[in-house]
Amino acid sequence: MSLIFSVTMIAALSPSATAAPRHPLPNAFESIATPQERANRAVVLGFYTALNRGDLGYLDKMVRPDLVQHYPTIANGRSAFRAYHAGLRSQNPDLRFIVKRTIAQNDLVVVHSHFVGKAGDAGIAKVNLFRLDRGKIAEHWELNQAVQPQGVGNDMFSTLSSPRISKSLPFSTDTESERVGRAAFAEIVNQPDDQLRRQALNRYIGNNTYYQHFPNVPNGTEALQQFVHDAFAAQPDYRANVKIVVAEGDLVAVFEHLEKLFDMENGVGADLFRVRDGKLLEHWVVIEPTPPTSANPNTMY
Repeated sequence: MSLIFSVTMIAALSPSATAAPRHPLPNAFESIATPQERANRAVVLGFYTALNRGDLGYLDKMVRPDLVQHYPTIANGRSAFRAYHAGLRSQNPDLRFIVKRTIAQNDLVVVHSHFVGKAGDAGIAKVNLFRLDRGKIAEHWELNQAVQPQGVGNDMFSTLSSPRISKSLPFSTDTESERVGRAAFAEIVNQPDDQLRRQALNRYIGNNTYYQHFPNVPNGTEALQQFVHDAFAAQPDYRANVKIVVAEGDLVAVFEHLEKLFDMENGVGADLFRVRDGKLLEHWVVIEPTPPTSANPNTMY
């Protein structure tokens, strides 16, 4: 469920153990991905390593010159992407991108990370999506959300469901995780009927704790039920339109175009879920409102 959308809107939101792993494999992460998916992940992780070193030459080698850009601040093309990151480092000489989890499927790689510009800053929660073509980054999407105080909920990055590891594990197939991720939106997030939504919450969460990483929203189904109820009460035309789904093992990322979510007219969300046995265990999210203008002609989704 898309539960975060701006620093100033947090106060306006009104939402009033899983079993031990059955097959703890020491090399489970790499066993999920195909050789091509592993290679694509390595290229993207190399991108973050290079940014942390200030090595923008990596972009010249591993990003296509005709990069298709979806982040509104940046124009199409590698040169604009390079200039953006050069400016970011100029403003934040000690910047760090801390990768929390990745999801690789076919030619797509999702990265959930914590950006810290300078020591002591709360930083920014980021979800980036990359499409690779013949070993190079060919297309890029990005969402940013200022890190919020923990409040009554959990922090925005940790893994709390068992086992506490941020890498994909083979506790669900890619197909199963994608199915459950899509169902979460079709039958819960976009369901205006409270009774039908409760039935879906039982079907897709059941007795799981459902660890929630939206600060100020508690764990569990009741908080999620209340949030969706309030979203429809505030804006009957509210909708989260699923656009891209990327799944690997027990992790799935769902990118959606958000319409009329409380006082946000338009925005984009990236929701990450952990799935096991057909049920949702844990949820992370980054949401960013759509700006009025863009440096490129492409949608954010």
